[in-house]
Amino acid sequence: MNFILRTLIIGISSYYIPSILPWWTIIIIPFILGSLFDDNYLSHFLSGFIGTGVAWIFIILSIDFNTQSILSEKIIKVLEVDSVNYLIILISVVGGIVSGLGMITGYSFRRIFINEKDKRDFRFN
Repeated sequence: MNFILRTLIIGISSYYIPSILPWWTIIIIPFILGSLFDDNYLSHFLSGFIGTGVAWIFIILSIDFNTQSILSEKIIKVLEVDSVNYLIILISVVGGIVSGLGMITGYSFRRIFINEKDKRDFRFN
């Protein structure tokens, strides 16, 4: 349940925050969520990656549709990418990796300050 909740919060915030603030602010919400929720590293990375990746796919598709692919064609020439589809995948993967790493950073920050009990519970009496 935490995974789905984190993914939805990150996806919604990653869709709306870059329209107001710079693109790199997508790190802030995953960092906060990573420091609040307790789970493993893979779960944190995947929730950040999926949430932001899907949100950025929708953002890029709407920009591409509104500009009638003029902007995408110019970026394709600069980056030497084969097609618009590869460009959309590339940009959404980069955003997903940035958000996933922000999520892992928040979780690591949590683990520094919150001392968790040893889950193995070995007793040598």
